[in-house]
Amino acid sequence: LSELQAAMRKVEILESVKANLSKFVPTAVTRMIEKSPTSDILDARERDVSVLFLDIEGYTKLSERIGVAELNELIEKYFSVFMEAIYANDGDVNETAGDGLMVLFPSEDKTTNALNAVRAALTIREKAAIINKENDAASESLVINMGINSGVALLGAAKFESLTGSRWTYTARGMVTNVAARIGALASEGTIHLSRSTADRVKDHFLVKSKGGFRLKNVSEEVEIFTLQE
Repeated sequence: LSELQAAMRKVEILESVKANLSKFVPTAVTRMIEKSPTSDILDARERDVSVLFLDIEGYTKLSERIGVAELNELIEKYFSVFMEAIYANDGDVNETAGDGLMVLFPSEDKTTNALNAVRAALTIREKAAIINKENDAASESLVINMGINSGVALLGAAKFESLTGSRWTYTARGMVTNVAARIGALASEGTIHLSRSTADRVKDHFLVKSKGGFRLKNVSEEVEIFTLQE
């Protein structure tokens, strides 16, 4: 009986560790390790993906205007709702910062991953508008800008060496990610920007409108940007 109790206690500890790690490890990584814990499934490989960058407009000024505790409470209020929209559309939060998120939608089907990203973005915009409307006159309202790009990226684990040691992360690398970040940075007043590759994949399902070509930092060719219409 004591051996059985000890075994059960180990299982409880492992489950507790797993639950705590899941708060920090991307969901996609957790699923892949559970599926094949000893394989090289986390090795970086080229995969089609849609990448969404989300940014809070005027975050720096906002942080100067209100206290740290109030700002943290405000961000958690919005982001908890955003997370639901992301996971409901098979997205995975890859990176977080004080003012934004990087989200991956890695479905093998090109149309599916783009549609998932756009649906998540629309839900996020809708939820943000609801929260803003519900806030009282004394509360701050957030304006959320987003950019989405689709294509082939190097998706998988990456190792970074520094003086403090090694750090592993799971991310998408390449121009697909860079362009998503750049077009997201150009969005304002709650706009959702799409690259042409994303717009082409979703135009039969959503109304998109071209804003024309733009020169982006560290991108050699002009990039056409589309807006997602109501």
